[in-house]
This record gives sequence, C-alpha cells and structure tokens, in this order.
Amino acid sequence: MRSYVVFSFMGPDRPGLVREIAEFFSARGINIERSRGCVLGNEFGMVILTSGNNENIEGLIKDLDSLRQNTGLDIYIRKTKAPLHREVLPSIAYKLIAISIDRPGIIHQICKVLHERGINIEDISTNVDHDPATGANVFQMLCYFSLPPAVKIIDLKNAITRISDEYNIDIRFDAMINK
Repeated sequence: MRSYVVFSFMGPDRPGLVREIAEFFSARGINIERSRGCVLGNEFGMVILTSGNNENIEGLIKDLDSLRQNTGLDIYIRKTKAPLHREVLPSIAYKLIAISIDRPGIIHQICKVLHERGINIEDISTNVDHDPATGANVFQMLCYFSLPPAVKIIDLKNAITRISDEYNIDIRFDAMINK
C-alpha cells in the first residue's frame, strides 16, 4: 500500500541541503511528489510531500535522526492522504497578485477577505524586495485559491477593491483554466 507523508525542514542555510535531502529520500525508495523551499534570512525552510510503500516510509522515518545530524535541520513529519483523495468541493481556480509598498498587515487584510467568504488558499508566496531606484521596500504576493460556486464574484471583486483602495495595494486576480 502507498503512503503519503509531509515533511518540513528548517535550519541554517548552506549549499547542498536540497541535494542531501533528495538523496536521502531517493536512496530509500521514496518519491518526492511536491516540494517548496527557500532561504528566509539565514535559515533554509522546505516542505515536501512524499509517497512510498509503507515499509519504505517507516524505514525512512526511523532513519531521520541521521538526516538531522548530517544536515543540522529540524525535521517534522505528518502522515496525510493522497492528493487525489483530498475532499474538494466544486470550485474555480484563481490566481491573485498583490504589489504594494511594504508595511505590516497586507497579507492579513487580503487573507481576511478570502476567509470571510469561505475561500481556501491553496498556495501562497510573499516577498519583500528593496527597489534601489526608489528606495522603497516593495511587497509582492502570489496566491492561488479556489472560489466556491456560492461566492458571488462581484462581491469578491468589491471587497478586494475596497482593500486595494484603502491600503493602496495593486491587487489583481483572474480565473485559471489550469494551474
């Protein structure tokens, strides 16, 4: 039987960490189904969805202390369902992009609008870059969410426009055929 496990990693960044993690999983017959990782400050963080037969997964979990020692990473695990077994209601996929001068609360305001309408965020990434030409710290957000049929698109557009106007954030979102 095939098992699915999510692993999260956090620790001091250095070259070769992703290779070491991938090699560790590969050597134990574990497939990396989906992953996301980045450097945050001086720390490296990564989340990986893996799959493998039960015996290989259990063996890998028992061997995690060696990966912890070799990489210096904190590692957390959580068993999960196969992606296709996830209960998903009918919805339309959307992509949202937000850009603004950076300040606290931008993510909160946008996510609050989505949450109030029962909209599930499926993927989110944010970043702040310094613009040397203007001297500004520019916030960027990329977000994918699923819009349930009960949510009126005009209501969502109006709420996003209010946030955009009130907080001076350029926010755009569009339906997607394929993510």
